[in-house]
Amino acid sequence: MSNQSGITTDQQLLDALNNSSQENGNQYVIIVAKISNDSTAVEVSNKFNSLDTLKQNLGDEPLYIFVKDFNNDPEHYVFISYVPDNSPVRSKMLYASTKNTLLREIGTNILGKQVLATELVDIDDAINEKEINHTALLTDHEKIELEINQQQRQMKMQSNGHQLVSQTNGTPSQLNFQVMIQGASLVDQLNETNSISFKIDIATERVELASKKNISAPTNIEITAEHPSYTIYKNGDLVYFIYACPSGSKVKDRMLYASNRSGFLKYLQEDQKISMTKVIEIGEPEELEVSLISNSTHEELKKEEDASKELSAKKFNRPKGPNRRRKN
Repeated sequence: MSNQSGITTDQQLLDALNNSSQENGNQYVIIVAKISNDSTAVEVSNKFNSLDTLKQNLGDEPLYIFVKDFNNDPEHYVFISYVPDNSPVRSKMLYASTKNTLLREIGTNILGKQVLATELVDIDDAINEKEINHTALLTDHEKIELEINQQQRQMKMQSNGHQLVSQTNGTPSQLNFQVMIQGASLVDQLNETNSISFKIDIATERVELASKKNISAPTNIEITAEHPSYTIYKNGDLVYFIYACPSGSKVKDRMLYASNRSGFLKYLQEDQKISMTKVIEIGEPEELEVSLISNSTHEELKKEEDASKELSAKKFNRPKGPNRRRKN
């Protein structure tokens, strides 16, 4: 199984977690994992049998730490996402976005408490049950957003005031992540050119216009497969926002586009005053269902929604049981 960033769990890590056993009467089995240098897999980095030895070998590098306490809970690991404050920004983002897929691949049957640690004292708190897991009821997407937001708040004092779109509310007064729109406003440009795509220049960290086309039908929309992209398509009175993240994209590109999607979308809606009819997320360009962007008026959209509701209601109507035969 792979996640949105293309990073998988190494089989040796899965085997180590599933086959761990108590050795020489030690209280702990501690397995440390990291993302490989080529950013393709989460692999075993080290193994320890005491918390002191673990902490002596930790530095500024983010890590995933699995701790099994045989004296208290020999069946489950405490999972610690260790992301020090001094870690590089991109490493923090990468570990935050990969964590939930890692946990899904490992399986919840061997996992107990899950915590985020930014310093050594947090590890002691996690093992001694001083930290409560408040994120258990969140979806995977919400957990990723929550952890990224937490880490970005910690980074603000280290980033010399430079912020990504997603670190702000997306409003012009706070937007230090530049959006390069030349000429008329996007509303006016969409009246002349109904399909506009944007890309992120990683070197300058700016959102720039990638292409503009005036297409005659939704089937003619073009989305690049070379890298992630944001596309605005205006069909008649309706405007659609399409976020595409092709599987062949670089890991850093995926993370940058994913973490800035919400902020850029809010910027378009609040600063550029573009009312989005639908926000569509896809992987490959061919995954786009043309029917999702085919409506051109609010009346057409309402008819489609009403028809969909009617069809759903019919599907969930309880069928009548078979007639009973009358006895003579």
